[in-house]
Amino acid sequence: MPKDDTHLPMTEGARPRAGLVPRFLSWLFATGSGPARSTMHRTHEELFRMRGELATLRAEMEAIHAVVGRRDIATVDELLRGGNRRQVEALIRDRTQTVPLPDGSVLCRALGRFKMFTDAADGGIAPHLLLDGYWEYWVTEFVCRNVARGETAMDVGAVYGYYTILLADLVGPEGRVEALEPNPWLHWLLLRNIVVNGLEPIATVRRLAATESARDAVKVPALLTGPAEGPFAHFFTTEEALRVCTAPGVALQDLVPGSVDFLRIGCAASADAIVAGIPHLIDRSPKLRILLEYDANRCRDAAAMLVALAARFPLRFVDGDSRAKPCTIDDLLGPRRVTTLYLSNVEPC
Repeated sequence: MPKDDTHLPMTEGARPRAGLVPRFLSWLFATGSGPARSTMHRTHEELFRMRGELATLRAEMEAIHAVVGRRDIATVDELLRGGNRRQVEALIRDRTQTVPLPDGSVLCRALGRFKMFTDAADGGIAPHLLLDGYWEYWVTEFVCRNVARGETAMDVGAVYGYYTILLADLVGPEGRVEALEPNPWLHWLLLRNIVVNGLEPIATVRRLAATESARDAVKVPALLTGPAEGPFAHFFTTEEALRVCTAPGVALQDLVPGSVDFLRIGCAASADAIVAGIPHLIDRSPKLRILLEYDANRCRDAAAMLVALAARFPLRFVDGDSRAKPCTIDDLLGPRRVTTLYLSNVEPC
């Protein structure tokens, strides 16, 4: 016979004990007497006190929700100011989601909050947005520190509108944002991103190419064109093995009357032409802060552009620690040929 089936005889004088279930029920409902009953009463009192504290906490949370609205993550400003870089990056990355769509776009979540349509064929910005939920974090953080509520901002070469959305969130309903994107496919995605996030009252989207002066049509390189059989395919042509499209050209100084507080120029290939079209804008905008995507290899005349900029502003670049640091023309024509420049007479935060 197996050992598990071996039965030991009850010793003489031992009495059978009450079953486990009756004893547990007696303890649970304190039907007995003595120390067990007293202990159970104290336990009931503690549980009652804890339930009261939980009810109070729920009431406080409801009051907070009534004031700030129901959301499971902070605003961009609160998010990026509320922790160190690694914590914030991890929090944003943890909330990424992607949904492929039949029109050749992919819907994702950026900065932990915003819905963004991107191009499924994009191998540049889109992978970072899809997997990380942010783009150029050091620049993102710099923008958040240096754009304030109620300001006027411009995003030139907006692509999907990552910085457009960020700027709109920062300036709020009291401010305004002008976004320019000449590529018709990207302009469509940009417009959808503004609409889906409810930012139409703040951000205006235009299919324009920024240049030194007004022109009927400017040829623009087009790396992203959407599906080959899509509704925007006829906008693109091939010239010397390069896909291009055309868009109306405008000088930024003629586009928006009055002063501008923050200007992001994200078109490195046409940066010198855009800069040539902003001197009057600089003159009437004493608090102007310019963030320029700079690539000496893609400028028509990088040296001349830098000399013109250095005559108006201290030359500074945004380093990997999200701080603006001094640089020289020689630096920008030599070892630092590709960088993000901060151009302003306003000291950066």
